[in-house]
Amino acid sequence: MESCLIDNFNRVHTNLRISITDQCNFRCVYCMPEDMEFMEDEEVMTFDEIVHLARIFADLGVRKVRVTGGEPLVRRGVPELISRLSQIEGLKDISLTTNGIGLIKQAGALYDAGLRRINVSLDTLNEAKFERMTRRKVLSKVLEGLREAKRCGFDPIKVNAVPLRGFSDDEIVDLASFARENSYQLRFIEFMPLDADDIWGKDMFIPGEEIVGKINAVFPLEPIPNDGDRKHDTAKCYRFRDNGGEIGIIASVSEPFCDQCNRVRLTSDGKFRTCLFSLTETDLLMHLRAGAPDGVIADLIVDAVKAKGPGHKINAADFIKPERNMSRIGG
Repeated sequence: MESCLIDNFNRVHTNLRISITDQCNFRCVYCMPEDMEFMEDEEVMTFDEIVHLARIFADLGVRKVRVTGGEPLVRRGVPELISRLSQIEGLKDISLTTNGIGLIKQAGALYDAGLRRINVSLDTLNEAKFERMTRRKVLSKVLEGLREAKRCGFDPIKVNAVPLRGFSDDEIVDLASFARENSYQLRFIEFMPLDADDIWGKDMFIPGEEIVGKINAVFPLEPIPNDGDRKHDTAKCYRFRDNGGEIGIIASVSEPFCDQCNRVRLTSDGKFRTCLFSLTETDLLMHLRAGAPDGVIADLIVDAVKAKGPGHKINAADFIKPERNMSRIGG
């Protein structure tokens, strides 16, 4: 069926990110503070509630779901959830974003449950920098998780990196080389103003164009057109001219792609957000737990999408940072 989720700018929304927990075993400086206070268990959606809401979204035309957190694999039973989501009529694609540690033990079960695509966060290959970035000394376990995912057959495996000037900008080429050698698809994500410690600033931000320039100087690149199945990709992709591998740049700050956005979000406590930087939310879980009919919840979703703004305003004078940090919204 055609999507019912069309906003006033004629953007059709078919892609839903579902956060299943705000908890994480890392404390990345661009995401959450060391002393993060987490939600109470009863505030967080149960798997039954997640599947129920996902079915409503699928009936409205959502075709892709990405499971996120926090760190989704700290929650028990994720393979079961993946299996249940993959059985929802209309959903064509299920993916998951993780910090990678949980893949050591869970990659096989996730694959058997029907998951095929994963994104693993990896900002540095330097152990000392990794510990400073994540406040955890576990780089070797992330790398082991990546290897286990590859062994299980995941394809593609995307590696997400957030480069910071003066900290990890000297590793941009090293990360590209690492991805080439292991057949991973590297995605550089511009540092966005959603960190809990308020360290974001133009002095730490590295624009996508600069990242591409650094890599192209060592490994020549050619652009991949964003058409066909890539039309709504958040990443501007490039192919290595010598081996066919690719990298992507998610330039949310320097080159916003709001006019092509087809994504909406559901937080782990059941709040519906039409943009990562939304200042308003619609509480779907409250209505679900109160016994509201599916049609009522569907109407809430449709109305919220219609009211979606034109863009995130990061570069505008009147930009206001959301009260929730990244881990509470869902990465």
